[in-house]
Amino acid sequence: MPNQLDSNGLQIKTLTEITEDLKAGLKVIYGDDINVSQNSPDGQLIGLFGQTAVDQLELLMDVYNSFGVEYSYGVVLDQRVALNGLVRRPGSYTVAQVLITVDRALTLLGLSELEANPTAQVYTIADATGNQFQLVTTKVFAGAGSDTLAFQAAIIGRLETLPNTITNQVTTVLGVISVNNPSVTSDVIGVDEETDAQLKIRHGQMFELASTGPSDAVSAALLAVADVLDAYVVENNTGAEVDGVPAHSIWCIVTGGADADIAQAIYSKKMPGCGMKGSSSYAITRPAGNSFTAKWDASISQRLYIQFGLVARVPGATFDNDLLKTQLAAALNPYKLGVSPTIGDIINAMLTLAPNGYLTGAGVGDDGVTYGDVIPPTDAQHYYTVDAADINIT
Repeated sequence: MPNQLDSNGLQIKTLTEITEDLKAGLKVIYGDDINVSQNSPDGQLIGLFGQTAVDQLELLMDVYNSFGVEYSYGVVLDQRVALNGLVRRPGSYTVAQVLITVDRALTLLGLSELEANPTAQVYTIADATGNQFQLVTTKVFAGAGSDTLAFQAAIIGRLETLPNTITNQVTTVLGVISVNNPSVTSDVIGVDEETDAQLKIRHGQMFELASTGPSDAVSAALLAVADVLDAYVVENNTGAEVDGVPAHSIWCIVTGGADADIAQAIYSKKMPGCGMKGSSSYAITRPAGNSFTAKWDASISQRLYIQFGLVARVPGATFDNDLLKTQLAAALNPYKLGVSPTIGDIINAMLTLAPNGYLTGAGVGDDGVTYGDVIPPTDAQHYYTVDAADINIT
């Protein structure tokens, strides 16, 4: 096919078509007896020219396709969804509290130094798996002693920390005799940046904002609020109470977000005459001077317990169960509101984490005692989170 842009979209030549065109052109110049077989010098030159041309055409096709949200990715996707008022949800850094022990007076440089001196060597440590952490604020030790300092992960996103694992010095400083994180109770676990797939899903959901009244529209409005990580709306359109939701009412459950913004989103999409359930409330002043009080509830996390046996497909193969628990928790966290975990989630994740093993006796539960194939959350307000300590691998 020719290289052209018409009502059918952009069309480009294939590598075979380009190669044949080059062969035909050379034969016009040098005659039909020229050797253009693949292993000849001229044939290899044609291959180089053809591959260069098709690379450029495929790049052009990628640029053309990126004008559609479904085919764009990365920075280009950010630009496309921004046209509809959406911004990718940023990630945050994990911050660990680490005990530093020294035997003399010394200074450890922190990230705070980079503003004044971008080339400053920030004091860096690492855990047993190589994840690096950088000192947040410069620390001056007047003499021998110890202090617990905040260290920020070098890479943004969720990073599970385990006690007594951050023990290695990446930046060697004479006088530092030990580093360790004896506890993780005060650590701040980071949040992964919204992925391209998640952003595309949220972009698709936002078009429900064009409707008025239905619970989907309220949910879409809540999901579009800055800092709202998840939202779920339960609608009871019957004449009697159902699962604690009053008749002809909605129950909005929200994770994150500011009260004023959440209330405004509910106000903008709630159907007139529809009641609301919730222990959180915020009053909005209407244009006429009267007020509207929005009601909702904050989501509540609950622990998900997982158990399964892991058998090696290859005799003699072994697994690092502690590492697998941490990786599995990171892969599953957190579940969305209204989602019931299943053993299928575990199996799919482990196919990537441990492809040379297979699972036996897999189960999920909410109490660490009883396990099944699927476990619904306690109610619409709850969502499941996974901690490595709640995973049992046998």
